[in-house]
Amino acid sequence: MRRGLLVAACSAWSLACGSPGDSTAVDAGGDATTDSASTSDAPFDAPLADQNAPDACKSCDAGGPGTPPYGGSSGGSRGAAPVNGASEQAGGISYFLIVPASPSVPSPLLLVYSGTEGGATMTSNLSQVGSLTGTSGFIRAVLDGVVYNGNASAGATVLDDVRAKYDIDNDRTYLLSESAGTSAGLALGFTLRQSYFAAYWVNDINTSASPSENASQLGFAPWGQVGPGGDFTDANAVVAAMQAAGYRLPNPAPYNGTGAGTHGDPNQFIAAVKFFPGKTRK
Repeated sequence: MRRGLLVAACSAWSLACGSPGDSTAVDAGGDATTDSASTSDAPFDAPLADQNAPDACKSCDAGGPGTPPYGGSSGGSRGAAPVNGASEQAGGISYFLIVPASPSVPSPLLLVYSGTEGGATMTSNLSQVGSLTGTSGFIRAVLDGVVYNGNASAGATVLDDVRAKYDIDNDRTYLLSESAGTSAGLALGFTLRQSYFAAYWVNDINTSASPSENASQLGFAPWGQVGPGGDFTDANAVVAAMQAAGYRLPNPAPYNGTGAGTHGDPNQFIAAVKFFPGKTRK
């Protein structure tokens, strides 16, 4: 169980936590925990499919070199605000949405694949740490990493939907994948829509992959980082692949701060969310 980690993090970080009697309390950065037993991510540790085969990105990255979206905004219709974690639908894909009361124009967007805690809990966690991490002004769209395990196309559908509904900053669009959402996030962020993301943090990693295009091919150097959550082998592999592709990584990489050795540690999750503000493709 990781419930004690949440309580400790809430004390240290002044998070808005659930009550002590809430049996659905979760660690802010990982899997849901209940009063019985924690959930394993073992079923999600399988390697990626052939999403990263040579030249795959040339046919599937809708935002490849020399094509939109580069600079400016998505030109979306500026949809409803505020939105406080409502469930949305796009092309048969369900996701959760957070929109601040007065979003900036254009707005930064953080797209997230949750871990086994689920999309609703991840959405709540992101809301709780918004002011702490400098992301309360972000639009945030969350997919359930279990429901859409390995499904990068689901993330692309949500990305397109939010960009059509809101005025999204093309140079401040970010990706966070966690635990059960690792394989889908890697496929989305490294291949299917690689050129859309200014920064990508792979948190509580459980498999590895390599970027399909390097910074020269993309026309910009993305920011990258990995939160090992105890899986240092995959974390080091992805960091090495990002470095080889010309990504900009902080020092040290992978993340080695509090929580790096524990899957689902809320401190690592907070560090992950804090990573994004100020990052741009420029």
